[in-house]
Amino acid sequence: MFRKTIRSLGVISSSALVAGTLLFGVSQTAAAEDTYEWPRFFNVITPIVGTANHSLAVAWTSEFSAQTQSRSRVLPGPNGFSRSSWLETGEGRIAMLQASDYFDQMDGVEGFAAKNAGPADTRVVNVNMVTPWGYMVRGDSDIESIHDIGPGTRIAYAASSSFLLVGVDALLAYLDLDHDDVTLVEVGNYGANTAIVAEGRADVAFTSPLSGPSYEAEAGPNGIRWLELPEASEDPEAYARYRALHTGYVPAETEAGVTSAKGIRMDHAYQTNHVRADEDEEFVYQLYKWMDVNHDSYKDDFTHAHMMTVSNMVNFLNEGHLQPLHEGAIRYLEEKGLWTDAYQTRQDALVELAVAREQMFHDAIAAAEAEGVRVAAGEDEWVQFWADYRAERGHDKAYGTMVSEIK
Repeated sequence: MFRKTIRSLGVISSSALVAGTLLFGVSQTAAAEDTYEWPRFFNVITPIVGTANHSLAVAWTSEFSAQTQSRSRVLPGPNGFSRSSWLETGEGRIAMLQASDYFDQMDGVEGFAAKNAGPADTRVVNVNMVTPWGYMVRGDSDIESIHDIGPGTRIAYAASSSFLLVGVDALLAYLDLDHDDVTLVEVGNYGANTAIVAEGRADVAFTSPLSGPSYEAEAGPNGIRWLELPEASEDPEAYARYRALHTGYVPAETEAGVTSAKGIRMDHAYQTNHVRADEDEEFVYQLYKWMDVNHDSYKDDFTHAHMMTVSNMVNFLNEGHLQPLHEGAIRYLEEKGLWTDAYQTRQDALVELAVAREQMFHDAIAAAEAEGVRVAAGEDEWVQFWADYRAERGHDKAYGTMVSEIK
């Protein structure tokens, strides 16, 4: 499924009639695009500077701003919680989320328990990249596999993003360890999560081989290595513990990123841009169409921009998409003859679940405040109130589990 996208160039006939028809079609498309009035400007919310998704956003928004009368600004958020909050409050119209972020947001865990960062009905515009995530060690480390991790192992622990925390917790679950069995080295941001391994201050980090910090670490004097994700058949019980926490990923052999990661079996995530469900359909349709039609103009501006294709969106759908798509994106896929009844059936179920969870969250906030409970991330009383409120209404399972149960 994770094959490289090959952009078909087709064969152009030398017939003047065919050439004229092609030119007429292009001019018709250009005329249609020219009639759309783009917003004067909009912000695209990304992870911090140095991450692959930030670099990708800079690549396509720069080209977009050069080609249209609109101006698109990249707005890097310090963590996953802020990206969701900024989308909800309108500081940006588009924000990068991968499935694990989305699931944590819909569960309202950690920083997603805040009023403006919690469960919200957001929809996918496009697939940015298919991103591998795995466990990295320094090149001279004695750790050869995840089975070498145990008491005394120092593991980077980045509280800035819930999915980084879950990546560590899933590893420990596989090994049947808990926090007290290892040494968690807390870091403040994504870059530091990798850097402390390269510096020798931690032994293992959960990170991506596509990110700038990984390229820097690989170029360092000691280099880096990646630990293979075991097959489910190796230890089914351990793998079940791991996968119960690590939802929203597909295991595959790594093809992109730093050289040291290629060929290593890791989990992969479809990273997508989201908008609010009530975002203007025409804006989303026109933007997704622009991204596709103009892909050649920016695909070489960043190492991994070649993955930002409609083909990868189809792969995402065929895997059983984990987040609902925006109507504007669906409209473009329908126009290209790519949307199917099966996709729509799953879409309807995802939307129903998302709408119910968002409404439940707002109802829980109102009920909690009526009882004098302070609603804020990190408030134990509110966290428990929200968990009980969900359970009483049949939503006691993790959101990712509920999505996985959709047939």
